[in-house]
Amino acid sequence: MSLRFGTSGIPLSSRRPGTDHGIARARALGLDCLEMAWSNGVRMGPAMARRIAAAARTHRLQLTAHAPYYVNLCADGPVAARSRRRLIDTGRLAARCGARSFCFHAGFYPARGAAEAGRRVRRGLAEVSATLRGEGNDIDIRPELTGKASQVGSLDEILAWSAEVEGVRPCIDFSHQYARSQGAFNRYDDFTALLERVRSRLGRTALERLHVHISGIEFGPRGERRHLPLRRSKFRYRELLRALKDARVSGWVVCESPEMERDALRLQRAYRRLP
Repeated sequence: MSLRFGTSGIPLSSRRPGTDHGIARARALGLDCLEMAWSNGVRMGPAMARRIAAAARTHRLQLTAHAPYYVNLCADGPVAARSRRRLIDTGRLAARCGARSFCFHAGFYPARGAAEAGRRVRRGLAEVSATLRGEGNDIDIRPELTGKASQVGSLDEILAWSAEVEGVRPCIDFSHQYARSQGAFNRYDDFTALLERVRSRLGRTALERLHVHISGIEFGPRGERRHLPLRRSKFRYRELLRALKDARVSGWVVCESPEMERDALRLQRAYRRLP
């Protein structure tokens, strides 16, 4: 599988609403993947899921999905149960649409600390994976590298969960790592070292099927504040693309920039020009 570039959500230039039309527009632009951004909830009937899957096949465009933001696997009782259910629902629906991977934010650190957070997330992921795989659904379940120190999802955490729970793989948001580090993580050597950590912990196959997020980003003392267009950010995306190329990474690069397809195409063109 090659490295595919696309948008988080329906391209802004799509003339008609609906993910099936967004797929057609993304392909017309020359993009080759699209992330279904279900940030505010998963609301879709089986007929629409079939139309999306058919459109993706027709246009030879690969799909990923982003689960709702209302997930906190670190919470107590009913909140954690609802979070697990949302992830299971996302995995089921994403697979019906033909998606191969879905990502999510795992939650926030509880008062009991990071160790307890890690245990709770691991238990939640094990239940989600067991349910989906018990149904014959092998979609990738991907906790995302998060942009704030208060959020569960450091690089060490997502690699540990991926190593320990069947069906779980990391979603590497390089811009979030840049924000978490207060801008210190922003050079070719940094990007290469991160990719080597993924390979070392999870094996070469993890780099051959990697789910990546990139955008411009603004950060403050607590980390991520908001996404920005690439040109308005100091994030060195060209050096990241060089690192991805040199490491022979395959998979999906999802652009979360507010400029959506403009920046997704900017990333794609820059990558394809690399020798």
